[in-house]
Amino acid sequence: MRQRLMQPAHRAPYLLYDLRSMHYHAGGAASLKKSHTSRLLLACLIGFIVVAGCAETPETPTPTPEVTPPAQTTYTHAGPQPSFSATVTAATKHFRSDMSCYWTVTGAVTNTGDAPGRNAVIRLMLIDDETDMIRSTETILIPRFGAGEKTIFTADALPGDCDREYRAEIVVTYDIP
Repeated sequence: MRQRLMQPAHRAPYLLYDLRSMHYHAGGAASLKKSHTSRLLLACLIGFIVVAGCAETPETPTPTPEVTPPAQTTYTHAGPQPSFSATVTAATKHFRSDMSCYWTVTGAVTNTGDAPGRNAVIRLMLIDDETDMIRSTETILIPRFGAGEKTIFTADALPGDCDREYRAEIVVTYDIP
């Protein structure tokens, strides 16, 4: 049994020769050179990957928001045109029985132009002094607002908070004649 496991002595030199021939003739020396080159390239690749993760990117400046005025196209024809002036004549705070507050606002709008205004929209706004936010509005539509005509109106019960200060403003828009 032992002889089966062990190789015959006359075969040992041929085995060494076969191993040597594989090393020198079957690409063994060339394989070693390729192996070192492959390892070197692999090490460089890993190095580049590591360095790429650590490299700084230039900081891009954060753009600052700019206030752009809204685009307005104003059409003016050559003929007579309406023109409006508006004033707030009174703004008064009132208390209800449940201790809530409301404002009564009186205003006047005059067409100072030389033509009537069509579909004039008069918008009365109650504006918070601290935040400049519109708290409440009342809108009046006048289909034909004649040249030189003056309209006085009162907006009742514009809701607001009792502990806030408000101002009233009037804005007039109209269709082009």
